[in-house]
Formats: sequence, C-alpha cells, structure tokens
Amino acid sequence: MMWVLDNPSRFLHERAELDRLVGEVDWLTTAWQFVGDGMIAVDFHMIIHGRNYAGRMTYPDVFPNSPPYIRPRDTSERWTIHQYGAGGSLCLQWRADNWLPHITGAEIVRSAFELLSTEQHPETPGVVPSAHRLTEGQSMRSEEYRFIATNGLLDALFTLPQQSRSTLKTHTIFNVTATVAFVSEISTTGSTVQVIPDLPTGISKYSTLFAFKGEGLVFKSEAIVTRTSIASVDDLLKLLCTAGLDADKVLVKDEVTHKIKERMVVLLGQELTSLRVFLIESGDQPLLREYKLIKPSSLGTRLPEEYEHLSKVRVGIVGLGSIGSKVALSLARSGVQRFLLVDDDYLIPGNLVRHDLSWAFVGVHKVNAARDALKLVAAGVDVDVRSHRIAGQESALNEAAALKDLANCDLLIDATANPEVFLRMAAIAKANKKILCWGELFAGGCGGLIARARPDIDPNPLAVRSSIHAHLATLDPAPFQHAGGYDVDQEQPLIAYDSDVGQIASALTRLAIDAALRRNPSQFPYPVYLIGLRREWIFNQPFDTQPIDAQGDGWDDTDIPVTDEDRLAAFKGLMEIVEENNRAKPDSPP
Repeated sequence: MMWVLDNPSRFLHERAELDRLVGEVDWLTTAWQFVGDGMIAVDFHMIIHGRNYAGRMTYPDVFPNSPPYIRPRDTSERWTIHQYGAGGSLCLQWRADNWLPHITGAEIVRSAFELLSTEQHPETPGVVPSAHRLTEGQSMRSEEYRFIATNGLLDALFTLPQQSRSTLKTHTIFNVTATVAFVSEISTTGSTVQVIPDLPTGISKYSTLFAFKGEGLVFKSEAIVTRTSIASVDDLLKLLCTAGLDADKVLVKDEVTHKIKERMVVLLGQELTSLRVFLIESGDQPLLREYKLIKPSSLGTRLPEEYEHLSKVRVGIVGLGSIGSKVALSLARSGVQRFLLVDDDYLIPGNLVRHDLSWAFVGVHKVNAARDALKLVAAGVDVDVRSHRIAGQESALNEAAALKDLANCDLLIDATANPEVFLRMAAIAKANKKILCWGELFAGGCGGLIARARPDIDPNPLAVRSSIHAHLATLDPAPFQHAGGYDVDQEQPLIAYDSDVGQIASALTRLAIDAALRRNPSQFPYPVYLIGLRREWIFNQPFDTQPIDAQGDGWDDTDIPVTDEDRLAAFKGLMEIVEENNRAKPDSPP
C-alpha cells in the first residue's frame, strides 16, 4: 500500500485504466481488495469460452518498479502451462525480466485474457510461445530429492554391459531443503569394484556431513527408454521383468524389522537421457520416489590447462590458522592434490571470525579439520598431517621427522608469521632447493605482505627477508605490530576482518601457484609485495601494491669451501662406525 501513498497519481491512473477496460469488454468484472500484509489487489472474473476464471492481480509494495502478478484464487487450479505450478502466478507478456514502469495493471489483465483465450480455445486451441527461460537453479527449487551424476559415475555406468545388474554403494546427505544422493562404488557380478574417481572421499569416508551409507542396484538394458512411465514400485518391477532383468533383489525385507529395506535403483538404457534414479523407501509397504538428476556441466573445466600440473606438486603448509586454512582450500580448488599440513593448535569458536572452517570442526586440531575439509573440496586429494609445533617444545625425534617430511615437498608455505618458524623453513628450503612462499597480515588490517624465494632464480629466503627489513628501515615507522598468534604466550588478539585476511591469503595463493607452475616469465616480477588494504602508512589507497626488488646471496653455500681432504676424513669416520657396529654383539648393551 505504501506505493499508493508515495505515488497517489499512479494509483488513480491504475484505477482509471482498469475501469476503462471493464467498460470496453464484456468478459471482465473487477473488485479492488486489501489483502495480506497491507497490499492492494484486484479480484476479477474473466469469462473465456464459457469458463469462469476467478483470479487475483496483486500489486507488490515496490510497484511500479516491479509488475503486478496474476494467479487463480483457488490455489489448486492450474489454468495454463505458462504458470508456475498449481495456484502459481502466470507467465505473461510483461514479466520481471522485461517489465517497464509505465505498463499498467489493465495491460496485465488483457495479456492474461489473450493467453487463455488462445490456449484454451475449445475448437482450435493455439500454441502460445513460451517465455519461460528458467535457469537450472530455478527449475531445481521445487525438487527436494536430488542425485549427483558425476563424469566418473557416468563413465562407469556406460562401461557396464547391456542386460546387466550391478550393486551400488550410496551416500545420502540430508540438508534442510534438499536430500542429495551420491554413488561411490559400483560392483559388477564378477565382483569387480569400480570406485567413482571424481567423488571426493570426504563424502564417503568422513562423518562431517553425516552422509548416510546405503545400498542400491543399477540395471542396464536397451529396453529401458526415456519416456517410460514409472510411478510405483509395481511399475518398476514390471519394467524390469519386461526387459528380462533379474529383479529378485529389488524388494528385500529386513530380518529384524521385517520391513522393506531402503534401496536405490538406477536405470540406464543406451542414451544418457534414459538415466533415471529411484529410491524404494523403507516401510511395511514399498513406496517409490524419483530423484532429480544433476548432471555434469557441459561447459568443461573451469580452470586453465596448466593447472593440471598442480596435481603433481606436493605442498607443505606450516600454520593452519586464518591465512593457512584459506590458502590450503584455495590450492585444492585450483588443482593441488598432495598436501602436508603442520600445526599443533586446535580450532576454538573465537577462531571462526577469520578461519576458513566452521563450527563443524570446533574442538578439532586444525590439521585434522583442514584435512577433512580438503577431502570435501575435490576428488583425489591426499593429505598428510602432523600435529606438531615447528620450533616449539617438541621431542627432537618428532622435530626431525617433521622437517624431513617438509623437505620432501615441492613447495613450502609458511603461514605462521613467526620468525623462528621461518628460520627452520628457510633452512629446509635452502638445503633441499625447494620453493618457499610466506605471507602475513599486518595487525590492524591496514595491509600485509607476500614473499617467495625460488631456488637459483630469487635470492635465498634469508636474503629475501633481509631485503624486506632493509626496505622497511627506509620507511616511516609502521603503525602496527606483526600479527602474532603462533607463540605460546598469550598475546593481544589480531584485530582485522575476515575480508582483510582473505585478500592477503588470496594473493599468497596466486604467488604460490605461479611459483609451483614455474612460469617463465613469472606473473610476479618481484619476490616481495607490500599490499595495502586502506589508506594508511605507506599506502595511498586500498589495493595499493608496492613491490620490493630483493637482492642478496644465492642458494649455494660458498662461504665454507668443501675440500677433498674433508670428504675423505668424513668417509673414514663413517667406516669406523660401521666396523665398531660389526664387532659389537647383537645382544650386548650399548
């Protein structure tokens, strides 16, 4: 009703135009009404080919910026195929996608009359071209039960022989608005198991999503065609019998409850359009429910071809806090499949203001939580975890094992903003000629930095860090402290928005991907970038990026020359140890 008070002349114009239409035609009567939520509507009767269409045209509160809509007053009626379900609004000449504010309600009513009089003509019904241009998301809104058909599943289904029956392992996730089903394995009669390769293992092997396991059958036959009507379990069994398929395992009673077991049934003929999925619901009497298929996108991959190389890169990330968690998940979405995660901390509610995980993982150690999250992001992800504190009070054995494992990575990322950890990571990178990337957010969120050191291309990591310090020494004092949080002692919490952390994490991820792909030339000409998030300190505006051209020593140790005499002496020392071990008895004490 507010539009009437804001624009009374338009309201008067609407009434006049509708009255004029009523006076011109003999098929329309109208009555203005107040309806729910204070909106204004027009109840009408249209007599078309002898039938009375009792409807209502409602003016939305935002009229005339949005069109009035017409629907039957009896919510069970469906007048036309150009209608959003029984009782739904009609899709007319003027709609939300082509609406112009000068169009009147009278024109909307006339459009409805023309549609119904053409389509419902008793002798020569006409076909009104559809204006429905629904996205897949719009079409799916009314579908509660959904089945995900991945490319890997379709490949497995089409390799099955004709006239065959195979068993399935299914997994179902019950969300608030949708029940979504997946298949993780297909077992043929010869006991050959096909694992669906592009289904993330997080769905089938972890309980984070409460994915309930189930069983199913897939039937494949040329007799299964697209348009077969299957509305009940009897229809399903009849189809299988007609196709000459063995249906004896479709209805199975539970030995304890004596009720029909819940079972998924997949049908497939020669064409993809014949693929249909049904669920036989558990109960005293078998009930059948059909799932709506969600098929793979026909648009192909959404990543550049070069990103396929990332699947071969093993990435070691130390620090799975706000920046580290975002970097890990983004790398997995970009194609990285092999991870080593190192952190000793666990997730608390206070972390969630900036951490990429959720309440589903609160109380879980961050490396384990991040591992489970990664296994839900993409298929084929392999994650090793070490709940360990680099440069902390850990056993020497565990520290050595963690550092050795990091040395076996192709790319190292330090997301701790801790100088002691950086020294360990720099030493590993230099000794093993491995790429090292690191980044941090400046406390207060005014900006951050990202940096990298590539073997024999950039200066070594310590030289890069020295260049950063030397450059900062030439600037005005920074109005921030380094963002802590990795140290044992209690510190003041980092004050920054999640979006601030996300900007630096995103930039660090891009830098890491560029380094991992060994692009030549690199998209990042400099090893270090200071990134501004607002106008403060050295930054003139948000996203003001200032590079640092790091200079310094390379990756080879040239200050301590190794002579042949030293190598010979060391070799002799090793041989003496071997001889002493051989002389010692196996059971003698050390």
